[in-house]
Amino acid sequence: MYIPPSASQPTSSLAPNQANHSIKPTASSDQFAASMYTNGQNQADRTTISAAAHAAQAKEDNVKSAHNSALLQTNQGEMMLNIEAYFSPHQSAEPTFQLPPLLLPSQQNVDNLSHHISMVFPDFLADHNIPSAPDKVTYDTEGKMQLPADYPYAQELKDALAESPSMARVLSTVNALTSHVVEMKKSIPFQEEYAATSSKAQANAVIDKYSHLFWGNRSNDTIALTFSNDGLLTMTANGKPT
Repeated sequence: MYIPPSASQPTSSLAPNQANHSIKPTASSDQFAASMYTNGQNQADRTTISAAAHAAQAKEDNVKSAHNSALLQTNQGEMMLNIEAYFSPHQSAEPTFQLPPLLLPSQQNVDNLSHHISMVFPDFLADHNIPSAPDKVTYDTEGKMQLPADYPYAQELKDALAESPSMARVLSTVNALTSHVVEMKKSIPFQEEYAATSSKAQANAVIDKYSHLFWGNRSNDTIALTFSNDGLLTMTANGKPT
């Protein structure tokens, strides 16, 4: 007698051979272990690269931090100052806001600011897509920057400095401090000779010898920030290193 198939036991639409071939074999334990090992190695490699990248970034940050800090002479004594922060615009509505310490005109300050500029100015130019520094930078009597007439990136540099007031200020400040230091050095021989006098006649003779120092309309040396091809700074007075 024919018995129809039960509804709870449906027949397969695939022939037995087709059903057998449709089942993919599972991976062996060796293949699974190899896959896990490879994934672990990749993860370890990524972790190593990430750690190395973090270490490199930390080292770069430390170098930048070292270039940004210097021991400077101020009206409050010698202080380790963050140069970038010191020259950044200060905005405060607090009534107790205090002005930062004033930098003194000293050779130490000129040297440390010059070193700072030499370390950061090349990157500053690169960040603003300026291929090279000007041969020199000077300032007129009103404190306005003067660039060589043949410098092809004058406008680009002025725009970059307008966007970066801290860099503009450190450049103009090292110029002003250098001018003061150069003129102060001219008076050292006078001070030494005047201090060594023992009579009014000798004192008057020394004053006459250095009378040009007391002329109100005497001209100061021309100060310039002179840059090498790679952006290193040398301060000059009348074309000679200070």
